[in-house]
Amino acid sequence: MNLSLRFALTILLVLPAAALAQNINLLPEGQTLVTLSVTERVKVPQDLLLATLQIESDDRDAQALQNRINTSMEQALEIARAVDDIKVSTGHYYVYQYNNQPQGGRADNVWRGSQSVNLESKDAQKLLDLAGELQSLGFVMNQLSYQLSTERADEVRDSLLETAIKRATEKVERAASAMGKATVDIATIDIDSSLNYDNPVMMRASAKGDMAEMAAPVAEAGESEVTLTVRVQAVAR
Repeated sequence: MNLSLRFALTILLVLPAAALAQNINLLPEGQTLVTLSVTERVKVPQDLLLATLQIESDDRDAQALQNRINTSMEQALEIARAVDDIKVSTGHYYVYQYNNQPQGGRADNVWRGSQSVNLESKDAQKLLDLAGELQSLGFVMNQLSYQLSTERADEVRDSLLETAIKRATEKVERAASAMGKATVDIATIDIDSSLNYDNPVMMRASAKGDMAEMAAPVAEAGESEVTLTVRVQAVAR
C-alpha cells in the first residue's frame, strides 16, 4: 500500500473503533477500553523553490499590446525550457481596458495586459539565475518562496510512522500495567499527518545600472514541520 493510501485509511486490526466506542458497556467484566494518541514531529529543511514572474504592459492598441506580451512570453519560455531540472508553466493571461484619466475630462482609454510564468525546481541556484535573466527582459517577480516537496514530506512521514506506532503501543501497555491488566489487544490504529510551514523565505532583488545588468534574486530556505499522530484503541484485560 502506498503512503497516501496508508494515511488516508484507518488500519483496522481487530475491531472497528466505532463499534468499540458504542459498545464499551458491553465489554466483558474485567476488560477496559484504552484510547490514547501519540504525536511525532520533526522540522525539515525545505527543498523546493518556486517563483512566479509576470510581464505587464500598456498600449492604446489591444493587438499591439497582446503581440508584445506574446513575444515576451515566447522568449521567456524558450530560455526557461533550455535550463535542466526546472519545471516551467504559464499562469493567468488577462487583458482589460481602463480610463487613464479617471478624474474627469476627455476619456483616455488604454489597454493593459499581463501574463505570468511559473518556475519550480529543487536546484535553487539554477532557478534564481533563470529568474534574474527573465527579470532583465522586463518580467517582474510576483512571488518567490520555498516549500517542502511532496516526495521529501512522504519520506519523513515514513520515518516517523514506526516510531509513532511503537510509542503508542508502549503507552497502551504502560496504561494497562498501571491498571493491573496483564494482556492488551490493539483494536484500532488511526494515523493522521500534517505539514506546517514556518520560517518564511528571505528574498532580495537588486539592480545596478540598467535592466540588462540586474542581479539575480536571492532566496534562503526555511523549515517545514512534519507531524504524524497515531491514535490507538486497545482492550486491556
